[in-house]
Formats: sequence, C-alpha cells, structure tokens
Amino acid sequence: MDDAPLSLLDRLRSRALETPQHIAYLYRHPGSSERWDTLSWGQVLARVEAMSAALADLGLRDGDRAAIMMPTSPDWEICQFAAMAVGCAVIGLDLHDAPRNLRHILEATRPRIIFTTDPGQLERIAECWHAPELAVISSGEAKTSGTHLLATLLATASALEKSRSPQPDQVATIVFTSGSTGQPKGIAYTHRQIISASDLILERFPDIRSDARLVCWLPLSNLFQRMVNFCAMRRGAASYFIADPHTIASVLPQTEPTFFIGVPRFFEKLHAGIVREIESKPLPLRVLLETSWAIGMRAARARRERRSADMLTRALLPLADRVLARIRAVMGRNLQFMVSGSAPLPVWLAERLHGLGWLVLEAYGISENVAPIAMNTPDDFRFGSVGHVLPGNELRIADDGELLVRGPCVFGGYYEGTDEGSPIDAEGFLHTGDYARIDDAGYLWLEGRKSDVFKTSTGRRIAPAPIEGALRSIPGVEHAVVIGHDRPYPVAILALAAHSLQGAGGERAVLERIAADVVATCGIFPPYQRPGALIVTFRPFSIETGELTANLKIRRRPVELGFRTQIDEAYSRPASRTERGATTALPVITSS
Repeated sequence: MDDAPLSLLDRLRSRALETPQHIAYLYRHPGSSERWDTLSWGQVLARVEAMSAALADLGLRDGDRAAIMMPTSPDWEICQFAAMAVGCAVIGLDLHDAPRNLRHILEATRPRIIFTTDPGQLERIAECWHAPELAVISSGEAKTSGTHLLATLLATASALEKSRSPQPDQVATIVFTSGSTGQPKGIAYTHRQIISASDLILERFPDIRSDARLVCWLPLSNLFQRMVNFCAMRRGAASYFIADPHTIASVLPQTEPTFFIGVPRFFEKLHAGIVREIESKPLPLRVLLETSWAIGMRAARARRERRSADMLTRALLPLADRVLARIRAVMGRNLQFMVSGSAPLPVWLAERLHGLGWLVLEAYGISENVAPIAMNTPDDFRFGSVGHVLPGNELRIADDGELLVRGPCVFGGYYEGTDEGSPIDAEGFLHTGDYARIDDAGYLWLEGRKSDVFKTSTGRRIAPAPIEGALRSIPGVEHAVVIGHDRPYPVAILALAAHSLQGAGGERAVLERIAADVVATCGIFPPYQRPGALIVTFRPFSIETGELTANLKIRRRPVELGFRTQIDEAYSRPASRTERGATTALPVITSS
C-alpha cells in the first residue's frame, strides 16, 4: 500500500483493493439482539462510491460542510467517507448534546447537508437552528423535498464511477472541543494531518493487525473513536459497531476484542461491577476470589518493578490466574490490552485491573493536536504517567509548569467565529492548558488542568484531579468534584450510585460510611488538600443534565451552579480538625 500522504478516501480505496473480501464492519439492525450482519471492505467502498455519486447529484461540492448526527454505526462511517469524496468537511454532532451547543456548532459551520436518523431528529435540529437545505435520514419517511432516505439514495445513485479524491491538505473534518469550561470551539483538520496521526498511533501499537478485532462504541462525533477506526482501516482489522453504549458490557463477551479503547469512567464502572459481583458471592467463594486478586496484584506489581515476585506468590499464581480468568471473561478471551484516554486514569484503578490480568494503558492528547502527544505501550509503560512522547511532537515546559507542544499535527487556530483568541504563541507552540513534567526516563506526567487548579483563600494551590481520583475509589461513588476557589478549604461534591442504598441500613448509615471513607481515603494528601465538608447526591451526573460531556468528563461550572446552595451551606459547617490538621468530623450536606 502507498505510504505517501493521501486522502482518507484513498486509504479506503487502497484497503478495499488489497482485501476486498475481508470483513470491515459487524453490526446489528435495530431490534436484533442476536445476529451480526457484516460488510466487507469491498462492500463499504461500493456504498461510499454510490453515496458520493448521490451527493454530487444533489449539488454538494468542494468546501461544503456536512454534519452527521447518528448513533455509532456503519452508516456513520459511510456517510462520512461519501461526504469527504465530494469535497465536504465533516462535522460530528452529539445525539445527546444540549440545544445551545448544537445551535452554536451549526451556526458556526452552517452545513449544507445533515445526516441523521429520522424526522424527529430533523425537527430537533430545526428547533435549535433551522431546517437544513438538504437532509438524509436512515429511517422514517422523507416528508420534504430536501429530505432523502439513505437507502433510496444508495439504490438510485445515477453513477457508480470512482469519485475523485480530496487533496491531502483539504479540510477533512471540523471537530469541536467538549465544552467542559464554556462554549465548544471548532478545530479543522486536513486529510494529511489525520493520516499522519493514525500512522503514528500504529507505530506505537503494532499489535493492531489485520486479524485484530475492535469494538467501535464511543460517540463518533468525537475524534477519539474515529481515529481508532482510521487505524483499523489502515490495517484491515474488523470492527464491531455498538449503537447503544449502555449495552457494551453485555456485548464484549461475544465480540471478544483483541484491543479495546475506553474512557476512565468505563474502567471505573467495570471495576465497581466486579467488586459488587464478588461481594455477592457466598463467603468461601468470595474469599477465594479476593485472595486470588491479591496474589495477582502482588505478581503484577513485581512485573511493573521488573523483579521476581516472592516464592509464595510465584507458587500460587497459576491457580490464582485460573480463578481470575473467569472474571476476565467479561471482556472476552482474546484481549491483549486496553487504552484509556480523554481524562486521567487513577493509578489505583490501573493497578487493580493489572492485578486481574488486564493492562490498561493511558494515552494523552488534546483536541487541538490531532496526533496523540504521548502514549504508554504494552512494552513500555508506567502507571500514572501518559508514556513517552510520540515522534513529531516537540515539547517544552513553560516557566509556570504548563506543557507546550509544537508539530505538524497541531491545529492552525480555532474555526472562524468559535473563539476570539489562539493558544498558539509566536514560536508556534500550542499552550495545552495542562501542567506537566517529564522525568529522567522521558515519561510525561500530567499535574492538572490550569483551568481546574484553584487557590484557596489561604493561598494554597490545589489540583483537584488526584483528589477526585482517590474519591472515586470509594465504593458507591460514581462522580466526584472538588471545589474551593478563594474559599478556606476544599469541598467535595459526590454523586453516589443508586445501588449504594441497597442493603446498607438506610441513607444515614450510607452517609456516615461515605464520610468515614473520605477521611480515610484522603489521609494520603496534605491536610490543606483534604475536603472540609461533603455534598452528597444520590443522582449520578449525566450528559442530559449538562454535568457531563459526551466523553463523560465533568463540566465543572454547571456542577458548581447546580449545587451553589449546598456549597454555601458546606462552608458554614466546617470540619473539626486536630492541631495537626487531621479531620475528626466531616459535615455532610445532602441534595436530591
């Protein structure tokens, strides 16, 4: 295959030419829970060429924008490639995004065509923006002259000739930041940049081969999952498409991926589910499982430290591993490693999962650089770090500790009208907004977002991420947010899982346990970093309520605004502390 920078469409054509009969996508039709349908690479290309011909017939041309608001599915991918084939820049819209964000993105990009699921979604778009000039729906009835049914376009395209290829430096996609601190900002990337970034990823992960099995389950409105799909296309690997991410746990034993990507929230829920399952077992079995896990933890720690485990651990490990294999079956039998991105992965969680036999590798990237900045790999990793820097990224640590990066995959500035300033300085370095350090072995360590780090009224600087990661290790804690800007001490806002009330002796007993667990868990931090009060809700945060982004990252400002009454109360009831700073009584304020 040609290694020269081409368009993503050329990459698809090369793949279809080399392995036309190999399975590209596996998927289920809505309502089907058993049978997996398949598309080969040759079939994918044929559909893309047919759809691009139909789009050309509709008058789409170079420089137009095409928005896609669909569930994760092969249709998403086919519409994306077809739009690129006629010269469009593709914008992914999140199905669950707030109307104000959708309006902002649509107004900024003004797409000529929108691909979506049904007339109801078109009505939603019209309510927050206006009816699009052209629309393609995957189901339902096309009621207006500008609306077309996807299947009809594929069946009636006027030509099936090979469409022309976009130029390498033509805009392929416009992605939008998650908007965790404000309005989403648009970022345009060219075909050349995306191809370069996917090739860098594959250099670090050579295990992604043509026989690999991947799961495509994260929203395709975000570039994280799409980049993995581009890598799969490059290697010819098969991807299972999961339209509903809530079903991922039930699907994984069937799909048996060799490589899996996720966000920290997925791994936290995976761990919590395993812990609950173990706790529900009869005492003898529970002891066997917990003991096996402890043995696995000791053996994994020895491997990370490049030393031999003690004699007893080595003797018991084969038996313990057979026990742990039953737990690992929830991810299938073929899994080699997993990658976590989008937000920091707590070290305790990586170590716990490693003890089970799962290696979760943390990677680091930002929306403003399409190439990952750093990655851990199966042969070269350190938990807590984000690995070694990828080639092409030139790093610098600013005087205040902020990480700066320069390279060919860094964006050129925010899309017109979506942000007034640029984070790129006069030397071409992108200011990432992350505090970081590089150790003597070249590993990159993140030390908090500049926008998240706050100073208390005592002048102490606090990075909330490590504290929040520790708090999420407490059983029953779904989400944790630590606040305290210009206040005398931090306060933790905890969203508990609904199951935390089951068989726990009532709400009061749960709150007493949580308060005690917070005190014990936060004992590892200096006294000034420990929460002085807790705000507890039994309603987990969600995308729909605006507290989470599509990547399940916390939107801090909406959380603080939503709990402002409880926050004021928390600062009126400070914790009792000893002269050495140890917390002896932690006030708990509840919220419905």
